[in-house]
Amino acid sequence: MANIIETLREKAVDKLFTTASFSNCFSTWITNIRTLIGNNPSPTSILNLGDNLASIFKLTAVSGRGQGTVSSGGTAWESLVCWYLNLCSIGSRTVIIRQNKQLIPTPISNAITVSYSSFPSNTESDIIAITFPDNMDFTQNYNFTSITQLKKDLDNLCITHFNLLGVGIIQSKTNWNDNAQIPMLWDIVYSSQGFSNRNISIGLNGFNLGNFKKFTYSFVTVPSQSDLSKFKSNTTSVMRVKNISGGNYWGHPTNAGIANSLKEIFNKNFQMGFLPSSQRQILQTNITTLATTYSYFKI
Repeated sequence: MANIIETLREKAVDKLFTTASFSNCFSTWITNIRTLIGNNPSPTSILNLGDNLASIFKLTAVSGRGQGTVSSGGTAWESLVCWYLNLCSIGSRTVIIRQNKQLIPTPISNAITVSYSSFPSNTESDIIAITFPDNMDFTQNYNFTSITQLKKDLDNLCITHFNLLGVGIIQSKTNWNDNAQIPMLWDIVYSSQGFSNRNISIGLNGFNLGNFKKFTYSFVTVPSQSDLSKFKSNTTSVMRVKNISGGNYWGHPTNAGIANSLKEIFNKNFQMGFLPSSQRQILQTNITTLATTYSYFKI
């Protein structure tokens, strides 16, 4: 039996494997993943997968830019990012969910909804990271009965502890040049808390992201471009995401002034989910059960 946080993590990761594009690709990726983390995984080898996510993803890259190819590739990348972030968060109070109404608590969905006049228009957020408070309501053993009950219980707990939640929206795209303007504009909207003179508001039913303990908006890309040297600190695509609140990341090692490795997102955005311990200490404790408690990661 696990707490409600780890129950939610398991269901979030299980859901990834129901997507054909991810499941099919993962059967190819896993050999490389196991090589990278080694026979005796350590916190370092797990975290360092973030430096190699692009090369892992490109093992199943398909040439061409047809809409179907772009869509399935985007879904696979989103899912790989979500899988990796949850793997690095095992044992913590942070869970990362690829957009899914069955799993994301309704108060959180309401809080991040942007309305243009009376029309609700959700962000193009692909992934939601939720950091729950260090409270027994979340950390005691939880009797899981069904997804419906899990969602109902989470909704009630999030209402009760709303101002203690940390929420991060993570937009993931395979192509950087084509998509950098999207996270830039959404981050502006969220940071502004809406534009009353343009009849744009944020939040529904009395829930507003301004009441979260912490809120961030991040961008993560492969990127699909093969020549990374073309990305300079003054390149338009780089400048567009340079100052977004949650940071700009890619599936490669950090390149100062260009993009951070995805492994750096934890220090910047999710530290409170590991307190009062540290991410490496929690990982060290939990990676010994990857084959049992966390077998759903399929490592």
